[in-house]
Amino acid sequence: METVRPTLPIKRPLRRRSLHAEAVETLREMIIAGELAPGVRLIEAELCELFSISRTPLREALRVLEVEGLVDFYPNRGAVVSTISAEEVVQQFEVLANLERVALELAMARMSPADLARINRMHDRMIALYEAKQRRECFQKDFDIHNRIVALCGNPVLRDMHAGLMTRSRRVRYFALHSKSRWSEAMSEHQAFMQAINDKDIQRASLLMRDHVLRTGFLVGEFVSGRIDASPEMLSHLDRESD
Repeated sequence: METVRPTLPIKRPLRRRSLHAEAVETLREMIIAGELAPGVRLIEAELCELFSISRTPLREALRVLEVEGLVDFYPNRGAVVSTISAEEVVQQFEVLANLERVALELAMARMSPADLARINRMHDRMIALYEAKQRRECFQKDFDIHNRIVALCGNPVLRDMHAGLMTRSRRVRYFALHSKSRWSEAMSEHQAFMQAINDKDIQRASLLMRDHVLRTGFLVGEFVSGRIDASPEMLSHLDRESD
């Protein structure tokens, strides 16, 4: 059954950079934020009106989002926001876990003392946000730490593969923190691999990183299983109910 389309927000004329690149970025954020929920049909005429652009750059943008796994195309229906499959989530995180394991091994062999100090500061800030119960801000700092480690690996091929998967998984990563117990568990896992990084124990640190990401993927997959409409907005409702 097709999800009922929401009322689109006010116009968002696109003026920066190329029109199709700006359309990609704006649509991507709308999907990730849950403004456009899984299963929603993307009506070209409405989106062209919303963004004040022609069909050509819009269609180019939709094809980019199809490659990223955020949009699907169907005969006689056109573009639809992709639903979130538990099986696909687990598969994505299996790859991410091993990419980040290798990235951490490479980064630890190459990072400078200043690089390590910066990661420690990011980690300390994340823990402070956790203790202040600022879950979304804490999650963003967690996300930043993982990306920073990959940035330090010195391997552009790995970085590009990781960036593509992170874009696809970003819509669902936060679901791993839907329970307060998992949030606490995730912070303990971070503490453990950060300690191993500071101890310069490459093997232990990389395995702890891999297991941390695999655990995240398993819990995200568990959360979205049977929820074809899983979206950040759903989790916002759960947040409010738990307060």
